[in-house]
Amino acid sequence: MRSWLSLLLLVLVALVLPWDAVRHAREMERQLRHSEQRHLSRLARTLAASLQGRARLIYRYPAETLDPGPDTLIPVPLRAPIAFADYPVGWPQIRPWRRYGTGTRHFDILTGVDGRMLYVALRVTDPHPVFGTPLANPLGPAAIGDLVWIGFGGPLGRAHAEFLPLEGAGPLMARRIVIGAYGRQQPIPDPRIVGNLQLEPFGYAVEFAMPLAMIGGPFGILIEDRDRRETPPRFFGMLDPRTLRARGGLIVASAALPAYLHRLLRPGLRLVVTTTDGAPLAQALAPIVPGIPAPHASMLTLLFQRLADAGHDAPISAGAPIRGPSGRGIIAGLEVTQTSARWAHGPDQTLQQLLDLILAASLIAFLGAIVLAVRIVRQARRPAAGGATAQRVCDTHQTCGRFRLHRAVFSRTIRAAPRGVVPPATSNDGGLDPLEV
Repeated sequence: MRSWLSLLLLVLVALVLPWDAVRHAREMERQLRHSEQRHLSRLARTLAASLQGRARLIYRYPAETLDPGPDTLIPVPLRAPIAFADYPVGWPQIRPWRRYGTGTRHFDILTGVDGRMLYVALRVTDPHPVFGTPLANPLGPAAIGDLVWIGFGGPLGRAHAEFLPLEGAGPLMARRIVIGAYGRQQPIPDPRIVGNLQLEPFGYAVEFAMPLAMIGGPFGILIEDRDRRETPPRFFGMLDPRTLRARGGLIVASAALPAYLHRLLRPGLRLVVTTTDGAPLAQALAPIVPGIPAPHASMLTLLFQRLADAGHDAPISAGAPIRGPSGRGIIAGLEVTQTSARWAHGPDQTLQQLLDLILAASLIAFLGAIVLAVRIVRQARRPAAGGATAQRVCDTHQTCGRFRLHRAVFSRTIRAAPRGVVPPATSNDGGLDPLEV
């Protein structure tokens, strides 16, 4: 009975240890996340204070940021240049498209920034696109087709307008208009603005890139759409159709902001500077071990994260506003996020070691329970074998009690006899009865 109680106790210990370990790990995880949240909040306030009143460091065009219009675009920060042939590969998964136009004639625009280049993606919905004649004057009445106008203000404040002639699927190069002899308008290729056109079921898609150094603030796109050649066009977009001046602008981070954020980084953190509306301007990410990629998670690590991180798998982040000079107004925002690699190399690694120890103890308890169960089974089989042996002995000597009595009396007789005297025979066939001695 005592062995069965020991076995039951071992089984209970082996079952309770993992459950209790996971419960304590979840509580420790919650406390650690709360502590890390407070730490990131203090860090975000400190970093935001270092950017207070430094609008020139945050924005490339501060004048456009103070009073953004309805046509102002906020390019998303890109991690790598866009490959036009791999559209839409390279753009972020969350794409904040902006739509211009109504009905079946409209376009969606998406802008991005990588270093010193501006990338623009257009999805033009046009049931019947009209393409221009190749190797002809793209502005000639007999050869002109649909056009994509790009209007922007130069670094010195002068307005510029260039266009992309749509002559079919393939590479594109912008053209700028110059006034030639006798007041003629001559389109000249501009190799600084290049792109690509692809046909789509809804119409066509256009991507192009241009240096940010060409733009001084104002920026816009205008689609010149025709049903067929030599017919009046329709215009929709962000430019004035008569003057081709941009009604909006760009809110872009300065070229020095990403480098400044990298100097403030710590391993395992991601810093993001946002506009007052929460749109990202620039970001910086530092790996947990610079230059060494994080190892792949094992099955035990994934099991621990599923058990201990239940309900706490959201990334830890904190934000703080960036104020203007003397703390007046809010000009931007700062978000600090802890990457999953930093948490896995820190608290998660410590808790996982604790879980490994508990699992090892549970395994030992299970092995002990198995050994104890085998011993109990063996002990249960032994009494049957012992009873059979005793029965055979009793059958040989007729009566076990009388056999033992004869043996005891004979031993006492041998000890009581003098030396040299041989005791008489103790046979029951006419001899001396051992009970009479």
